[in-house]
Amino acid sequence: MDLPIGETQLIPVGDSPMNVWTAGDDGPTVLLVHGIPTNHRLWWDVVPTVAQRARVLAVDMAGYGDSPAPDGQPVDLAAQAARLLGLLDALDLERVVVVGHDLGGGVAQILATTASERVAGLGVVDGVCYDAWPVPLVRAMKAGWPLVRQLPPAALGTALRPALRTLFAHQERAKPFLDRFVEPWERPDGPRLLSRHLRSLDSVYTQTVAPFLPRLTVPAEVVWGRQDHQMKPEHGQRLADDLPGARLTWVDDASHFVPADRPDVVAEAVLRLVERV
Repeated sequence: MDLPIGETQLIPVGDSPMNVWTAGDDGPTVLLVHGIPTNHRLWWDVVPTVAQRARVLAVDMAGYGDSPAPDGQPVDLAAQAARLLGLLDALDLERVVVVGHDLGGGVAQILATTASERVAGLGVVDGVCYDAWPVPLVRAMKAGWPLVRQLPPAALGTALRPALRTLFAHQERAKPFLDRFVEPWERPDGPRLLSRHLRSLDSVYTQTVAPFLPRLTVPAEVVWGRQDHQMKPEHGQRLADDLPGARLTWVDDASHFVPADRPDVVAEAVLRLVERV
């Protein structure tokens, strides 16, 4: 699938590679981290704007998109955070601005609190936090992970599309993003991989780092869709209150997939972080 700018490459990290969409040459490095069940294409309309003033790395976490997850390799939030640190090491990057959506928001919080020397700025866009997740839609999928594992790939894609469509406020923007999100799960190993991710979901990771959020000293931006009926707005408010000096941006005409609904607002927030580091 062609990208609007830049290119993807597989970067060796430990025992398996990580797929990374890279764009932009100058300025601070921004690491964009998606959630479940999306991939680097979540940032399709965000990267071109940010890449004008920064170097952008939009990753596929292990077992998502085009990043493999060999059997036995954990895929929980802590493991994903550790692999991203491995990616920074592989690319010889000392510090980056980290921006995460959904599960990626939780991974970003883990990185900021446990590897603060590597994080120059923190951005959370409708991200998992505290004990507020798994969200109802994903909780229902997690409960049915044995069924998900047994689904034919095409049937999984058919089931995902209408469920994910409810997470867009701008329905006219939904179809191309649904195609980008669902395609990896329609591959032969897609159902088995998604069931692994569902089984790994546990709010213990964000609950563990929550007490350390008020101690962070890096610039922070929180962006939240007012219409998000899964990660509800009160969680965004709490997160912004806990992060010292955080700027909170409400997006009235966005649901959970804010980077798809309003990429302009997300890009502006990321660039504010870039200016502050």
